Amino acid sequence: MTMVILDQIRRLVERLAPAPICDACIADRLNIALSDDLRARIGELAGDHGFHRARDTYALCDASGPVLYKSI
Repeated sequence: MTMVILDQIRRLVERLAPAPICDACIADRLNIALSDDLRARIGELAGDHGFHRARDTYALCDASGPVLYKSI
C-alpha cells in the first residue's frame, strides 16, 4: 500500500474529526478494497498525531465496532 493511500486515509479522518469512521467506510469513501493490509495501515495511524483506535458507533454507517478517529 502506498503512502498516497495512507495520506488519503489521514485526510479523510481529519475532515470528519472528531467523528469516528470504520474501516469499511474508509475503504468505500476512498474507493479501495477492504483488505488485511488496509486494516493494518489504518491501525498504524492510531497513536500518531491525535489519531485513535477504539470501539464506538460509526459516524457514517451507524453500526458499532472498531473505529478510527482524530481528536481535535
